[in-house]
Amino acid sequence: MKLSSLSKAKTLEYLSNKILSAKILPLSRFYVKDYLKNKQSILNKCLESFDAEIIVRSSSSNEDNGITSHAGGFESIQNVQLRKNELEKAIDMVIQSYGDVVKNKDEVFVQPMLKNVSMSGVIFTADIDTLAPYYIINYDESGSTNSVTGGEGENLKTRIVFKNSKQDKNHKINQLIKASKECEEVFENQFLDIEFAIVDEVIYILQVRTIVTNNKLDLSEIALEKSLEKLYKKIKKLNAQHPKLLGSRSIFGVMPDWNPAEIIGIKPKRLALSLYKEIVTDEIWAYQRDNYGYRNLRSFPLLVSFLGVPFIDVRVSFNSFIPENLHNSIAAKLVEFYLEELSKNSNNHDKVEFKIVFSCYYLGIDKKLKKLQQHGFSDNEIKRIEFELLELTNNIIDIKNGLYKKDLNKIELLKEKYKDIVESNLPIIEKIYWLIEDCKRYGTLPFAGVARAAFIAVQFLNSFVEEKIITSQEQYQFLNSIETISKKISEDKKYLSKKKFLEDYGHLRPGTYDICSKRYDEAYDEYFSGFGCESKQEAFEFSKAQKEKIEQLIIENGLKCNYDGLITFIKESIQGREYAKFIFTKHLSKILIYIEEFGCKVNVSRDDLAYLDIQKFKNLYATLDHRDVKDILKKDIEKNKEFYKYTQAIKLPSLITHEDDIYSFSVGVEEANFVTLERVTSNIADIENINEINVEGKIVCIKSADPGYDYLFSKNISGLITCYGGANSHMAIRCAELKIPAVIGCGENMFLKYKKANMITIDAANKQVKIIS
Repeated sequence: MKLSSLSKAKTLEYLSNKILSAKILPLSRFYVKDYLKNKQSILNKCLESFDAEIIVRSSSSNEDNGITSHAGGFESIQNVQLRKNELEKAIDMVIQSYGDVVKNKDEVFVQPMLKNVSMSGVIFTADIDTLAPYYIINYDESGSTNSVTGGEGENLKTRIVFKNSKQDKNHKINQLIKASKECEEVFENQFLDIEFAIVDEVIYILQVRTIVTNNKLDLSEIALEKSLEKLYKKIKKLNAQHPKLLGSRSIFGVMPDWNPAEIIGIKPKRLALSLYKEIVTDEIWAYQRDNYGYRNLRSFPLLVSFLGVPFIDVRVSFNSFIPENLHNSIAAKLVEFYLEELSKNSNNHDKVEFKIVFSCYYLGIDKKLKKLQQHGFSDNEIKRIEFELLELTNNIIDIKNGLYKKDLNKIELLKEKYKDIVESNLPIIEKIYWLIEDCKRYGTLPFAGVARAAFIAVQFLNSFVEEKIITSQEQYQFLNSIETISKKISEDKKYLSKKKFLEDYGHLRPGTYDICSKRYDEAYDEYFSGFGCESKQEAFEFSKAQKEKIEQLIIENGLKCNYDGLITFIKESIQGREYAKFIFTKHLSKILIYIEEFGCKVNVSRDDLAYLDIQKFKNLYATLDHRDVKDILKKDIEKNKEFYKYTQAIKLPSLITHEDDIYSFSVGVEEANFVTLERVTSNIADIENINEINVEGKIVCIKSADPGYDYLFSKNISGLITCYGGANSHMAIRCAELKIPAVIGCGENMFLKYKKANMITIDAANKQVKIIS
């Protein structure tokens, strides 16, 4: 029986005689046209059919018809008492929701009201965006039957299960999947949207509709089973002990350390992914850590790609935060402790350097290190860790000869290197090759160093608050007093001519590594129409008492600096991080421009170039074979386009702690990072439609944001919500500078919920987000 040929009520009637692993509540249905003619007899019949509270439900001909679901578009009245006037009123409300014209096939139906519900929600028998073979279960265990469909639940959960996987650990989930499989067989349809409720372990099917497949990317035929088998084995191998790595296993996350989810996204195309690996995560990241006195992890790639989804190898990352002179036995215990802590506190995967790892020295760290006593560390071992972190930090923060200072000087060389290459007569392929090499050596390498120093600076600022030297409000005032390149962009936008502004900043683009993302000089009016951002620089001075307290703690803690030196380091490293990022992204943007120019010469479009691996361009510099260049590029693009379908189809958790996680996992409720102590209530603006809507004064939702999205701050937004991003991310820092309340890295579940809202309150001081409407 085709589901699209049945009404909502008839679907349940039909299913009641077919399904064995779930139940359908008794129902009484009638056509609206019959009700309008024979109201009293139909009311009497309904009253006779039930003996407790009922629910009056819609069954419009416009619902669940295969073309559109109109989910939630019509009324259903719950908890209706068995009284004629109450029933009549409820039925009339449902009919009124159908609109002025009642069609012949429009129905209403009545069912008993379920009580003592332990779990309710919706199960999709395919991914609703790609139709890939997954069960997506959105559920609530509060007792409500409409919290999921109504979007009102505060503690909604999501479980994702690959269709051909073994049994899930959750018994209720297994039973739901069994019932869903029956529905798929009954209706001969693999794309179902099923509402359910569970009472005393019994599953009740409340509604079955087909997922609307029109205009959807159909990846239902992608053969994921074999790919997941290979991935399972790959993760198992990467989890094995390694002679050059500490730690008995690994964990993989999209957010720790260099945070690929924020920088290139969860499903980047090949060019963005390969570029990020080439200039940062394959080698450069480890060279920087080694240079700064951490354990040598050279030759270990930090980022691993699982069917095109970028993950950080967290064991490798944790090893790289160990001071190089710390004894192996202590270092091994420390890595094991980090892995265990992250496993137990997976919500901290986007803030491992603040919540899990001890990667530098700061005021009050001795108190935090004491928790290691509960995990088998002796007092002497803790003292060794503290001493090594102190030595390492002192080598970085010195304002004359510190490592960060050398990197700040090194980044200046990149500007000259840029000029040398761009103004040369080298062929485009050679220009691309040398821009990449110079970008690594003089761009991302020193940037990584200054970024590490800036992290240490933020840790010191946080410790000022924790040691009660300054308040959180004063911390934000201090950050706002720092002159960064981001603030300079906002100011220059107001005072420079368009031509001069684009000469300085035209290379920036939202999606720094994405060739398809328009640069500022390509879409100036889109990015900068409207009012300029009122970025008010605040002067901040530490009081005499605060200075004396900091000076005293500097001496007590053995830091090789004075008050002025520490504050200078904090300011210079935070400024330097933004400046270094600005300089190396000019190099990166030029690489993408040259790739596009070369593509034009061989008739390869910008969209197609996004699927090209950067190694193909590097190989063209040093290798000549018999094939035409266009054929070489086209072949790689076609292969990667096909591969990208697997990337789009696969669903993986944000944190993989065991190889089984790739088959079934829960989408966690993230512990978001709240920025500023401000409060704002405003309408929501979805960044996906940023060029078609007015965002002034609104809270902007954006999945992830790199520095190229700074143009948003020229539009006077009132708040920001991101799906991905950490406490130390660019957008977190930028919002702190501008005193814009923000929720950074709220996670997929909450992000979708906020994005669908009309109006929201962000109360950053109380770490709350409230949906107003």
